[in-house]
Amino acid sequence: MWGRRRGVSLVDTEAMEAFFEQLDRLNKEQLLSMSAAWRSTIRQIHEDAWTSVRAAGAVQGLGPEIERVRRKALAWTTRNSNAIPYQLNNDRMWQQIKMEASEAIVDAALAVALGTRLDAESHNILIEPWLRATEIQR
Repeated sequence: MWGRRRGVSLVDTEAMEAFFEQLDRLNKEQLLSMSAAWRSTIRQIHEDAWTSVRAAGAVQGLGPEIERVRRKALAWTTRNSNAIPYQLNNDRMWQQIKMEASEAIVDAALAVALGTRLDAESHNILIEPWLRATEIQR
């Protein structure tokens, strides 16, 4: 019984599994698009969205789960390559592109994980770069 997780898991859901599967299929252009869209968000608006994330974590007791989502998203950016679209000749270049998109990836992962636990405006701000990037895929 020791070490057993109780309560809500934000990471171990079908929605998060689907998110990471789709993340594995993103290509260079999509990651660059995601990064650019994230950077184009007004800083204060982004900070307000993160305030909502922290508030949801505090009110709903999800702080540790939010951190798990963040760590899993960041871990994706540091592993060697994606399963399918890896087309670059240079591992370092691919790694750099993934790292540059890391903030947008974390935001999208949290938006997916928290879903309706976030207010709609904050959710939309966090997920928008992801939606733009995945729209390129269609």
